[in-house]
Amino acid sequence: MSLIYRYKPGKDRAILPLTSVLAKAQVTPNLVTVSGLILSLIAGGFAAFGHLHIGIALFFIGACLDALDGSLARATGGCTEFGRYLDSVCDRLSELAFIAGAVVGGSPISALLVVAGSMALLMARVLVHRMGLRSDVARFSRPERLALIIIGLLVPYPINVVVFLVAGALSSISALQVLSTSRRAATDARTLEPAISQ
Repeated sequence: MSLIYRYKPGKDRAILPLTSVLAKAQVTPNLVTVSGLILSLIAGGFAAFGHLHIGIALFFIGACLDALDGSLARATGGCTEFGRYLDSVCDRLSELAFIAGAVVGGSPISALLVVAGSMALLMARVLVHRMGLRSDVARFSRPERLALIIIGLLVPYPINVVVFLVAGALSSISALQVLSTSRRAATDARTLEPAISQ
């Protein structure tokens, strides 16, 4: 699991006043998720037309909404399978839209490697989750990926290329980590079956 995700309970407590206000206003976690995606689409548009710093600011706000939707769902007891999948899909679409806009606006095409690694991680998690196994074992996850995306867009060439290569590689390695961990868990379960049946 990402080291940053270990602070989720503390984050939930810290923003409880905000989630309480949103809950009273009948704002749903899915609405927050979709709002983050819309902001990222707008951010990609700004980046594509050369306004990279405005795009980064909007993308960062969208990422903050992504951190808020889960807290709101846990605070209201609204955690659902649909919400989990919607969140994951919107996360990837947000990254794709913003990075594609940044590339159109002049950022290195190597930034798309981050999207490829992110998609690979998503597919690995979906596969493992459908097997009924834990899919949150990746050490390099969305918070770290977003940090490297923003850093890569702000630093000059060729450092940005290296940052994007590293982010893409770490995302791909995390996908392999999720798959290998699930394979070991499945193998252990099969090994224990004869003993359990006795």
